[in-house]
Amino acid sequence: MMPFQRKKINYHRLKEIVQLLAKYKFDNLVGELELKGSRWGDLLYKYDSDVDLDATAPERLRLVFEELGPTFIKLGQMMSTRPDLVGPRMAKEFTRLQDDTLPVDFDTVKMIVEGELGKPLNELFHSFEEEHLAAASIGQVHRAVLKDGTKVAVKVQRPGIQDTVEKDLVIMHHLANLINKKIPSLRILNLPQVVDEFDKSIHKEMDYGLEARNTLNFQANFAHDEGVRAPKVFPDYSTSLVLTMEFIQGTKMSQVMEDPQGFDTKLLAERVAKSYFQQLLLDGFFHADPHPGNLYVLEDNVLCYIDFGMMGHIDHDFMQNLGELFVQVIDYRVDAIINQLIYMGIITDSVDRIMLKRDIMDILDRYYGASLSDIHLGHILSDLAIPLITKYQARVPPEFTLIARAVTMIEEVAFTLDGQFDATAQFRPMVKKVLMQKFTPKNLADLLTDNLFEIEHLLKNLPQNINRLLAKMEDGEIKVRYSEELSEDIERTSNKLVVAIIIAALLLGSSWIIQIDKGPMILDLPVLGFLGFAASGVLGVGLILYILRNKKI
Repeated sequence: MMPFQRKKINYHRLKEIVQLLAKYKFDNLVGELELKGSRWGDLLYKYDSDVDLDATAPERLRLVFEELGPTFIKLGQMMSTRPDLVGPRMAKEFTRLQDDTLPVDFDTVKMIVEGELGKPLNELFHSFEEEHLAAASIGQVHRAVLKDGTKVAVKVQRPGIQDTVEKDLVIMHHLANLINKKIPSLRILNLPQVVDEFDKSIHKEMDYGLEARNTLNFQANFAHDEGVRAPKVFPDYSTSLVLTMEFIQGTKMSQVMEDPQGFDTKLLAERVAKSYFQQLLLDGFFHADPHPGNLYVLEDNVLCYIDFGMMGHIDHDFMQNLGELFVQVIDYRVDAIINQLIYMGIITDSVDRIMLKRDIMDILDRYYGASLSDIHLGHILSDLAIPLITKYQARVPPEFTLIARAVTMIEEVAFTLDGQFDATAQFRPMVKKVLMQKFTPKNLADLLTDNLFEIEHLLKNLPQNINRLLAKMEDGEIKVRYSEELSEDIERTSNKLVVAIIIAALLLGSSWIIQIDKGPMILDLPVLGFLGFAASGVLGVGLILYILRNKKI
């Protein structure tokens, strides 16, 4: 696909956008962009607005997005999840976006399904309801029955939606870069980054093949949990534009929250929170939009997630760091929180720690001593993210704010179901499990294996680096004042370095051995590998004790 910079702007669509900006009194914005005199900029000065001038800018922008249709509605919905980028007021306003897209007529739906699946509708399905079950900006859902009697829901993508999105994305990228360049006061919104993220997310959402794979991956992660499930996918009846899934016959979580009679709400609250913390802390693959409409309650209080178009993915290191941060936040360990943020690369070591510590304490004090129902981890994480971005120019990963929003949704569901619900009781055991996994022989072996080439390069270049250092000392570029005390320090340091290299060699060799899985075993590990880890552990502990005893580190 050609990059957006090289694509031509659709000026007819751009004219429509300019007219709507003028209608809702954003003509000053386009004026600052110096568009007057262009083939479409002059339109601003010919349009009479009848919109209330007292309306707030976020509200007016929401109305613009609603009139511009699917792509801009989706952009606004994404912006509602990023208060760290667009600010709390803008994000809150965009949660009110209404998607009132008209449904696609059945003849068009029939043509798309038959074209994608390669057979007439009556040969594919026993029945296919003409009336849509649900309609949204990207696609709509119809109820159907397969030839074997299985009830299914068929999601069909709107015709032409991809072309519409592509044209709008070109304009979005153009305007975002223009605003960022011409209007310094709006750079804090970081609109180019917002549009870049949206570009990626909407392409994923339009790929029904990816959604099918996401659903299957989710099912695999919960295969051994009878209390959590997802709809079955029918690959033979699915393509990138048509997705056929099991029809879920249950009760929406939003309805259960309103009328919980007949449901085990304590059990449901536990399943909601536990399943989500598992996704974040153990699987690294999580539902990015777990609002109550995407959760169903089936028979026997089984929890069912639906709509896997938007999923988040985090690596093992991020999962471990996130779990540690969760515990530090709940335990009110401010210094540990700062160190963790530095370790995660969110803030730099040069940050004003005193000021940051004061700001974090102000945030945590709002929740300190509160009842369980008032302590929401998601809210705390969101409250932390916004000042980090605006005040300390932190590099907060998009996943962080996405997780904060999602955890907030999950906690609100759980606390509504059970007013005495304790979220910490659900994630603490998982964090403990994640942290314990850090130090298992297999993880240490994997760590060494992953960094094997770096270790080899370091050892290989060590003699050359030492020679360079000595040459600089001989040339007078580095001056060293010799003393008996310095000589002793060098000797002690050399001895510790030798021990450290021996430990690394033992760990490296043992890590290779345990991969073999042959010969005598101890605790399911080869004897030689076990002895190697044990020896390196003893040497390592001895080295640490020596350093601590002599207060040298």
